[in-house]
Amino acid sequence: MSRRRARSTGLTTMEQVRAVFRLPALYQLGALVERRPVGRPAEFPPYLLLAYGVLARVFRSGARVEIELAQADSWSVIVDTVEQMRRERPDLEIPAPPRRAPGWDAYKYARNRRFTAPEVLEDLCEEFTELAVAQAQDAGLLRADGPGSLCHPHRSRVVYGDGTVVSPLYRPPAAKRVKEEDGSTRTVYLDAAGNEIDAPRKRHDPDSAEHHGHTGPVHGQNFVGLYARGDGPHQRIVLAVDRVPRPGAEAETAVALFKRVHDVAGSGIQAAVYDGAWRGRHINDVMETCGVVVINKVHSTSRSPGRRRTTPAEGNPRWYALGTWEHDTASGPCTHTLAAVDGAVSEVGLDAEGAPVVLARLVRRQVKRPRRKNGRYHFTAGYTVPCPAGEFLAWITPHPQHEGDTGRPDAVRLIAEGEDDFKNLFPLRSDSESHNSGFKRTLLVDRAASLGGRRQLLDFLCFGLLTNALTAHHAAAAANSAAPLRLAA
Repeated sequence: MSRRRARSTGLTTMEQVRAVFRLPALYQLGALVERRPVGRPAEFPPYLLLAYGVLARVFRSGARVEIELAQADSWSVIVDTVEQMRRERPDLEIPAPPRRAPGWDAYKYARNRRFTAPEVLEDLCEEFTELAVAQAQDAGLLRADGPGSLCHPHRSRVVYGDGTVVSPLYRPPAAKRVKEEDGSTRTVYLDAAGNEIDAPRKRHDPDSAEHHGHTGPVHGQNFVGLYARGDGPHQRIVLAVDRVPRPGAEAETAVALFKRVHDVAGSGIQAAVYDGAWRGRHINDVMETCGVVVINKVHSTSRSPGRRRTTPAEGNPRWYALGTWEHDTASGPCTHTLAAVDGAVSEVGLDAEGAPVVLARLVRRQVKRPRRKNGRYHFTAGYTVPCPAGEFLAWITPHPQHEGDTGRPDAVRLIAEGEDDFKNLFPLRSDSESHNSGFKRTLLVDRAASLGGRRQLLDFLCFGLLTNALTAHHAAAAANSAAPLRLAA
């Protein structure tokens, strides 16, 4: 018996174009780009040129966008959609579309001279975050009155992210990194004989660099994105994007980006999910500054590099001693030794040969998060410790116990691998990899569409706008299909 295939929910090219021009954020971001105070008035409003960059991710090429918009049918679809938005949203004060479509040269000029100016691009990224958070909250995500708690966060109140490296337009020139006396590094270019030269003799991307990750060294530009999503298909919302300024700075960039999102969403966020780029100091910074639970895997120990396991206690787990807890019983004091084993708070003991073993993985019952006088949050979690004489509650903090202690936040997790909350929330990180893969599919031959860091960040931002536009389109279609039919009188 053959199975009937589910009906595709993908959009046609023209439906994607309509979705882009139906997104209010497009016009709000365009309004940030001021018109020139002198010179000839601009022929094309900023929102239209910004939309050109978004459509370049639809058609995979800026030159291809010019060809498509030159078709009368395509341009009429855009004009009709913009005019409809002007009627429905007079508050946006949308300028009327021009008589003809912009071309590739017009977009390149706007991109190089206006959109990628440092202060303009920074404003675009910040405003994009505010608009994206508002879109997420309208969709029921990141709401302060939403479900879940710090002990058991809800998926709708989780922000997750990942970084991705995009290969440059041109093959990187021969170079080496030289460490200066002050500890900084600089790039030195080499000729074919290995001698130092002032500048490469071939075309290259000066902002491209060698970044290192779990797959090894990759040359290109590194970008970070943060997201939220619902449980259904086509419900991902891009919250923020940024470029990693130098190799080894992905974690710091992601932390700063998360703080930007948290400044807007506030208590609507209960947890953050990121990969192993976040180590102890990054995790502690996010938890203390933003008051959210960080969910990621514990790094392997030196004895077990790259281990793969199905449960945290298999193989060579990472151990971190937490100390002993004593409680009174009818027969006198009773002592229990606790440790974090692959992040999970557990009771441990010794076997017959004197080797440490896990006696019981403790159950988290409560999470407290008081705010101290210095404005920073302090997490403590209560765990039930089983005992034949009667169980008791042990309170444990993941924060450093003394200045410079990064080992504890790096080894202790409030929500550790292997428990139900981890299985429910951590897989969200794979969705960020799906977004990165989707972005790279819009590039020709898997290489960047632009030259330079700021231009490529604009491309990544435009793909975020496209993603949010498609999400809004599917949400509106679902709302219309669920609305009751209105019968004529």
